Amino acid sequence: MIALDDRTGNILTTIVVFAAVVVVAFVARATFVVFVLALLLAYLLEPIVGAIEQRLPRLSHARGASVAVVYAIGTLLVVAVGYALAPTIADQARRIDAVVPGLAARIHRTSAAAHGDLFAGAAAEANRAAIGAAEDIGWLLAVPIVAIFFLGNRAAFLDSAVDLFARRGGRTAARRAIQQVDRALAEYTRAQLILASLSAIFYGVSLALLGFPYPLALGVAGGALEFVPVVGWIAAATAMLTSGWLTHAPWMWMALLIALWRIVQNFVNSPRVMGDRLQMEPITVLLALMVGGQLGGLPGVILSVPAVAVCRIVYQQRASRDTVSPVALLKP
Repeated sequence: MIALDDRTGNILTTIVVFAAVVVVAFVARATFVVFVLALLLAYLLEPIVGAIEQRLPRLSHARGASVAVVYAIGTLLVVAVGYALAPTIADQARRIDAVVPGLAARIHRTSAAAHGDLFAGAAAEANRAAIGAAEDIGWLLAVPIVAIFFLGNRAAFLDSAVDLFARRGGRTAARRAIQQVDRALAEYTRAQLILASLSAIFYGVSLALLGFPYPLALGVAGGALEFVPVVGWIAAATAMLTSGWLTHAPWMWMALLIALWRIVQNFVNSPRVMGDRLQMEPITVLLALMVGGQLGGLPGVILSVPAVAVCRIVYQQRASRDTVSPVALLKP
């Protein structure tokens, strides 16, 4: 029988646990992504919740009250924006409903005879994509609800994480590592906010210069959807280009600008902003995004940079703990 020392056993146990976590995360990736997005939303709202909490009386339920105030204000803003845009949305929906049947009939008359199989396959793919998008939207609706629990119990979650990872006599080191992870996730969320703001400005200015309708609303929506990697910007681009096509705006020029912006955003802005905020090299951020997308698709893109940042912190903490001081080496 082969006997293993403690260090080898710890390494093997870590590998097995890590593999099990990866398998579970892949199988339950939809639920996992909801919780990660909820955590990022909680980090985004945390400064506002904390500021309101400081202005409330020192009560036992001040944290819950501040969360309720933030959500009430957010709900009112969403309702106000929806009420203001409701006539526009209804008008655009009527115009789309009037245009699409004629366009579909024209395409069918000119091309269906020669490319029937191709169009049937495209229709099936579009149907599957629509069903998948509807399922994703259903999952995304749970994000703000889950974020309430993260906001209301933030201190308890941090303490539980310290208790989970602390060893005997190592509670201080575990708390320091958890605090660093907490700061890294907060910086990641702020970096996402910066990238979203850049996209909102670019979209709004471009739409206004090209004469698109409602450039401010479409620009803000495009920036907000930047928080959802890949699917977000595709949905924003679809809305903008559809709006331009319906109003006879130069939508082809806008499509070219969007393509150029995605290159700049993905290969210049995102690696640089993420790297500055997380103290990581831009090439590391770019590699993490590419590998995450290759391995896990949308969930991989969302989780790649935070996962690399957390692994980096854990490695640094472990390296600093395992380093023996020169003074200790000189002692008999």
